[in-house]
Amino acid sequence: MSSQRVRVVEGAIIWVIAAVCLVTLGWYAAHFYSLGKSRGGMGGMGAGVPKVVVKAVEEGVVNPPRKFIGHVEAMEAAEVKARVGGYLKEIAFEEGAVVKEGDLLFTIDDEDYTARVAQRRADIAKAEAMLERSGSVLERVENVLKRLEAVDARSVSALDLDNARADVLTAKADVSTAKAALVEAQTHLVSAEIDLKHTRVYAPVTGKIGRRLVSRGDYVVPAAALVRVVQLDPVRVVFSVTDRDFVEFKTRAEVRGDSEKIRARIVLPTGAEYGSPGIWDFFDNSMSEQTASLTVWMRAENREGVLLPGTYVNVLVEGSAVEPSPVVDVAAVRRSQQGASVFRVGASNTVEAVRVTLGLATERLVAVESGLAVGDRVIVEGLQNVRAGAVVEVVEKN
Repeated sequence: MSSQRVRVVEGAIIWVIAAVCLVTLGWYAAHFYSLGKSRGGMGGMGAGVPKVVVKAVEEGVVNPPRKFIGHVEAMEAAEVKARVGGYLKEIAFEEGAVVKEGDLLFTIDDEDYTARVAQRRADIAKAEAMLERSGSVLERVENVLKRLEAVDARSVSALDLDNARADVLTAKADVSTAKAALVEAQTHLVSAEIDLKHTRVYAPVTGKIGRRLVSRGDYVVPAAALVRVVQLDPVRVVFSVTDRDFVEFKTRAEVRGDSEKIRARIVLPTGAEYGSPGIWDFFDNSMSEQTASLTVWMRAENREGVLLPGTYVNVLVEGSAVEPSPVVDVAAVRRSQQGASVFRVGASNTVEAVRVTLGLATERLVAVESGLAVGDRVIVEGLQNVRAGAVVEVVEKN
């Protein structure tokens, strides 16, 4: 390759590199120019009047309920146990089903118990026969004694009279023994019939039945646990209140003339409020000396079976009656080491920082005891963009 040709190639390469550099520089210049305009626009916007959302202070009642932690209890729960021993012959329910009081649950083999009943009836027949025989003997010896006593004393020896009287006493004793044997046989029959009846095990209460603890063919002994039945509707919710709360609730209910129907709301573990209110069922007869609290049992309907025994719930009891006061949104309140304050907007849309004394609060509203009046406009949105003395553009919030 000649030197002239080399110079031509080198020059072309230099021109290409220069073109690429010019294009890159032009792109960067355009980018920074647009960025500068964007920032300039933002700066101009920031330098303007800030826009805030205000809401007028209203008069209202903030009365949050008292919250207690409670747990659900079954009003009736029965552990079904065997009353007699024997092989389990039949299981007459499905686990998890709802059973009614008196429904058949288990059948225990009753052959031995049926035989015992028959044996006890035979014992009664035997005792009745013994009593009848003893009665006949007593009647006969009493007749003999009467005849001997009726004849001339010179024709009867004293020994014969003594023997006759002894025979009567012996016969009377035999009759008493036969009567006792009959009563004993009758008692044994009643016991045998009870045992026979207990070979069929019935539900003691209406409720949901749990997992069975035995299988068909198992040998069960007396007092062996078979299954558990729990009543689910209604249920009780148990919680504790302080002595002060109890007196307050009781007094308020008596003023309303409804002292035995104190109602409360139930909040489920999901945070949702339960559909039916709870009604105070009864409370304990003494305060706990250790905690100065009183246990309260509240009754609640549970037709859908949502409240299962053992579940923990929140119990909300209506708080004390309070007087109306100025009320603001919680979002309007600023808190610091100096206390609570709000930004109030005056007639000329000038911001003023106002110290306030707060009262009761809910998740959304808070009562103001001092510092504000009904009708004052306070900032509820945009607090971070303003300071005391600034002029703002106002958007009213209903």
